[in-house]
Order: sequence, then structure tokens, then C-alpha cells
Amino acid sequence: MFGKSNKPAAPTPQQDSASRPKLADIAEIIGGGLVQVIVTDNNPISFSMFLNTLAISEYDVESLNIDIVAPGDGTGSTIVRATLASYVTNVASQRVLEHRELFPCTIEVIALDRRISISCMRKDSTDGLWINVGLKADGDSHELRGLQEFRFLLSHDILDARVTWVDGETEDLLPQ
Repeated sequence: MFGKSNKPAAPTPQQDSASRPKLADIAEIIGGGLVQVIVTDNNPISFSMFLNTLAISEYDVESLNIDIVAPGDGTGSTIVRATLASYVTNVASQRVLEHRELFPCTIEVIALDRRISISCMRKDSTDGLWINVGLKADGDSHELRGLQEFRFLLSHDILDARVTWVDGETEDLLPQ
């Protein structure tokens, strides 16, 4: 189960300039960073991916796999992983497949007119983990609570996102 932290709100205009933090400082991306994925077509699958400001060519991406599993009965291990498999050029000028663990970070996926945002402060822990979906007119989203599992897979052949609630019901986040 996940929830929002009690973070202080952004500065208000009523604060005097001496006590108000500089907006450039609080607008900075901190923590593990930001991963953005925008799926522009699902047949064939086409997407753009960014790790902070670094664009990753879709031709270099083998897959993005996100697995979040919280054991329901208190036994078993918690899995909170986001793995990017991509091709890189090694020192011998060969393209090799590299697997990178992305958490801690925030991952935002835009696909099929839907938005999924996952913020994770520690891999393999649900403490400091938030999953939000959608985008309301006021810029807010819907926080998901009561999840047992969240799974996401993006490759050149597969685009899939599913949740399993604690009651065992499974839902597809990206119906096609």
C-alpha cells in the first residue's frame, strides 16, 4: 500500500523574499532523476524516452520493465524494480545489451491517452513508493492505493500495463 508523504508545500507569495527559497533551486530534479516515456503509436510501437535530459534512441531500447510486487500475506519478498535493457557501444566498438536499474527515480509514461507516474525512493521497498494515474484538469492525478502488483512492459512488440488489487482483481491500464 502506498501513500503521499507530508512534504512541505511550495513557497507562497505571502513569504518575504528572505525566507522564500529560490524557485530555480526547488524546481531542480533531485533523487534518482526523471524517466519519461511517450508512446506515440502502438501499431507498430513507437516511443520517445528520456533519462533526465538524455534522449535514448528507441532503436537502442530493448525493453523497459517495471515490476512492483507487495506480498499480500506478509510472507515472501517485496519486489520494486524498474529495469531498462538497452544497447550500448563498448570499448571494442561492439553493441552490447546493458541492463540498468532505474529506481530510485520518478518514471512517467504517456501512452494511449493515459498517464502513469511512479515515484520510488528505494528499490525493493514500498516505503516512499507512489503510483499515480491520469491527469485531471487541475494538474492533479489519481493516486492508486490497495495494490498488490503493478507490472509494465514496453518493447518493440509489447506495450502492457496491469495492476492487481489486494482483492485479487486484475485490471489493464492500457486497453488496446
